[in-house]
Amino acid sequence: ATTMPHFLLSLSLSILAHVLGPSRPPSASARAAARRATALRAAEPAEELDRMFFDRAELFVRSGAGGVGAVSMNGQRPVGGNGGAGGDVVLLCDGSLNTLGHLRGRASVRGDRGDDARGKESGRSAREAIVRVPPNCRVSELESGDAVGELREPGERLLIAAGGQGGEGNGDGYRRTRDSRRNYPPGGSTRARLLLSMTLVADVGLIGHPNAGKSTLLRAATRARPKVADYPFTTLVPNLGVCEGGGGAMLWLDIPGLLEGAHEGRGLGRAFLRHVERCRLLLHLVDGESAEPAAEYLAINRELQLYSPRLAATPQVVLVSKAELPHVAERINETVAAIRAVAPHGRILPFSAHSGLNVQQLMQRTHALLRQVQHQQAQEAEAEAAPHGHGPDT
Repeated sequence: ATTMPHFLLSLSLSILAHVLGPSRPPSASARAAARRATALRAAEPAEELDRMFFDRAELFVRSGAGGVGAVSMNGQRPVGGNGGAGGDVVLLCDGSLNTLGHLRGRASVRGDRGDDARGKESGRSAREAIVRVPPNCRVSELESGDAVGELREPGERLLIAAGGQGGEGNGDGYRRTRDSRRNYPPGGSTRARLLLSMTLVADVGLIGHPNAGKSTLLRAATRARPKVADYPFTTLVPNLGVCEGGGGAMLWLDIPGLLEGAHEGRGLGRAFLRHVERCRLLLHLVDGESAEPAAEYLAINRELQLYSPRLAATPQVVLVSKAELPHVAERINETVAAIRAVAPHGRILPFSAHSGLNVQQLMQRTHALLRQVQHQQAQEAEAEAAPHGHGPDT
């Protein structure tokens, strides 16, 4: 009789144990773990998307404490050295980063403690702890929400926790006047709980319902290569692309599809709406195959208004996609007329990213409108910065 190989015996026993199930009821710790897992699965979609997209991160920072000064004598003369300063915690803007994903799972950053003095030798100051963040990163206190600062350009630095000063040795106290002779203790560390949030900044933002053709247009107009497919929510993170045509370079931002209730976090909404707040111009794509194109257009604009009236006031160009399809082309005039009846402007253009229909015209018009918007914003900024005139003295 042949014997069963050892690995087959182990495999059979594993399968049998899986089929029969555990022989003992789950422990209290196992039940608690199951409850925590259930709570995580029931978390709000917006929180899950925040964790997935890496555009926010919580960070606990603590600077280093100062080193202790020394008490040392050279005959009758005090010569004790000073302790070294503690390490600062500094944020550094790094242009090579585009998310805060590298900070996920890194709960805290701590500066090193300054070295203690040894006899008449002062201790060395600790090196600063550097945390690299992407451009356009806002820093605020986690609990109060108070702004701490913002890093916009690569190379910018922000001190978020100053290291403690080094303690004085008795040598420094001797050198001062008799009335002020006393040794200062080392400074303690500074602690802070911070919320880091980043915002992508682009000239043009692409918005619309899922599968309206935003990523396809981005591929056609720029060198970006976002994922494109025939099912909704193909885009799960914003995509950036540089459009070189139309008289100059424009930075385009493809936002994941929006649903009704996006301002409350439904679908992929709230986690991404903040990324179009700084866009100067919005390209609003309406699916040419939609049975109710005007309703889709109004639904997206309603979400923008509910999220931020300022965002809803951003100039738009309405694009009717998939115009190369025969059944879309047959009723394209009817679709454009339906949208024009509810839109507050006449900037409506059918296009096809696949056949190239009106793509070049779109880039030229977009660039011309963008220049107008930029000029208007520059004038408004100058008007706000100009000193207000005063009336004649009385």
